[in-house]
Amino acid sequence: MSNPIIHTHSFESRRFQYVQFTSPGDYHDFVQRQSQRLFTGNAKTLEYVIESTKMRIVQSSDWYGNPSPRAVRDLETHRYFGKMELLKVIAPKIQKELDRYTELVEDELLKRPTLTANSKGLGVFSFDRAMMGLYKIPLAKGASALEKYTHQLKIELGKDKATTVKNTHLYFENKSSSKPTLTLTVLAGANAKTKGDALYYVGIAVALLTEYLESCHIAVAIDVLLGTSFGVHTIVSAIRVKRYEESLDSNQLLVLASDPRYFRFNGFKGLIALADYCGVNIPNGLGRIDDKITDAYLKYVPNTLLFNQSYSIDRAVKEVSRILLEYTKKVKTR
Repeated sequence: MSNPIIHTHSFESRRFQYVQFTSPGDYHDFVQRQSQRLFTGNAKTLEYVIESTKMRIVQSSDWYGNPSPRAVRDLETHRYFGKMELLKVIAPKIQKELDRYTELVEDELLKRPTLTANSKGLGVFSFDRAMMGLYKIPLAKGASALEKYTHQLKIELGKDKATTVKNTHLYFENKSSSKPTLTLTVLAGANAKTKGDALYYVGIAVALLTEYLESCHIAVAIDVLLGTSFGVHTIVSAIRVKRYEESLDSNQLLVLASDPRYFRFNGFKGLIALADYCGVNIPNGLGRIDDKITDAYLKYVPNTLLFNQSYSIDRAVKEVSRILLEYTKKVKTR
């Protein structure tokens, strides 16, 4: 993506601008390219961020989560989520919430598609079913030399068999193409007073929720927002980390949505690059994260559910429950 489109709107007497990226790779390329040609004011802000980062590293700050990075280089190259062990802590609590919701799966609302056999060639051929009635095709008496040759060839190719089973194809009988999909939107990061390790929970909760919904055959897309508000400006990068038809890349989601080592350096760099691309100077403090970011985005990008920032296990679990209930209401009102 060489020149992403800037969408500009008014929101509560503010100037709201957002840019959509189709993948994390597109976003990373944009930040890398734009940060190399910043205007003077934004270039100085980036220098300030780098110097502040060096100071925090010297102080062994937990601002980037634990353990503290050893050098700026560790943050610059950070692309892998380093707290996978938290899954063992968070998953059981979220699973309890999902178990409470599972009764809806037995209902028509979220009924799991039933795998059904048919003789119409619909779906995927089932070799296991065909095997139940498999037999060899006999050579007819009085066969010609050509027929004998063809039959021998079929034997050698393993095609001299047929089956008495008619229903040899499998498909999902009650899978509805009109069932609503779900787009989850996650606001990354936190304001300066939030401890680094507190950022980890939201991404893990979204990953577990997505796996559950897709096990119910509900297609999920995920957008991660990296944004800030300052003065009369609100700016947002919206990064599609999962398309409906793709499987979830948990690492991509977790790094972008909830990794302090990423957000508090590369994420900051991304905010500066975005401000520069939108033609505004971002202050040294990089603005703040507030409700204006998500309120403005959801106004102009409808049909998405916001997974609110959650800086503890309990809050993350409550968000999982709220999203499930909101999705239920949307389905019921179809």
